Amino acid sequence: MFLDIFLFILSGVFLRVLLTLKGVSPEKIDYYRDRINYIVFYYIIPFVCFKTTYTMPFSLSHLKVSLVANLTIISCVLVSWLIYKKINLFREIKSECIGAFIVCSAFGNVLYMGLPILTKLYGNQGMSYAFTYDLFASTPLTWTLAVAICMKYGRAKSIKLKDSIVTIIKIPPIWGLFAGLIFREIAINIPEELINLISLVSKYITFLMLFVVGISIKAVAPKRFILSLPAILVKVVISPLFALLYGKIFGLTGIPLNVCIVEAGMPSMLLSMLFATVFGIDMRTSIEMIFLTTVLSLLIFGFSLLFFQF
Repeated sequence: MFLDIFLFILSGVFLRVLLTLKGVSPEKIDYYRDRINYIVFYYIIPFVCFKTTYTMPFSLSHLKVSLVANLTIISCVLVSWLIYKKINLFREIKSECIGAFIVCSAFGNVLYMGLPILTKLYGNQGMSYAFTYDLFASTPLTWTLAVAICMKYGRAKSIKLKDSIVTIIKIPPIWGLFAGLIFREIAINIPEELINLISLVSKYITFLMLFVVGISIKAVAPKRFILSLPAILVKVVISPLFALLYGKIFGLTGIPLNVCIVEAGMPSMLLSMLFATVFGIDMRTSIEMIFLTTVLSLLIFGFSLLFFQF
């Protein structure tokens, strides 16, 4: 199973290297990647969300996963803020870099990497909990807490809280999620053929999402590795430990607990590069964090699959 995940990500990396060698600019490669992301996010993921909520009723475990996810992300923000506040007393760090470190250490690639991995591991149940982690914790906090951090530490400070809330409401997967809940609760029958078609699409879209992760990886020379190390450790080590701690506190076991741990250990979110452009946090730091945490999280995840039972 890990070999499948690794091969699809590696295929994306190989394609990026091949296109680069053929003279295609990084900007052009990123443009094509963003178009794929756009199509998947706006036209495919909403139907997968719909099918997930329509066919799998939410339980108390889903609520607990949401609570664990929110607490994990907020805790990582606080830990990173304290760490870099202390470091800044002895070594001056640009405000834009601190903002990037905090955002990249707390917010992970839970949709484009976490979702396909958990779907491969646990099928529809893993998909259901993964969507819960994303849509009821990661996404709302990204467009509120992460934006607030970027506004504090970045150069651009024009966006308002109400703009973030409107953005959340406009996210198509949210529509699909609630549409599935509504259709299920009022007992609207959906043809089984359509459900099977969406299931087939969701199966193959996970491979595409892993492929896109590979395309997104950029080999950046980690010259500031020591400065990045605390944020990296928060993202790939401390974050999963927070998820384990909070999961145990709320009584999670089995698949729901494993989903929280895996999602918490996902690498820094790709959206941090967009935030760097829009809000003025440091782009170089964001790219380095994405690259380094992706490599390390894959190594840790692969080791865990080999030696532990997920």
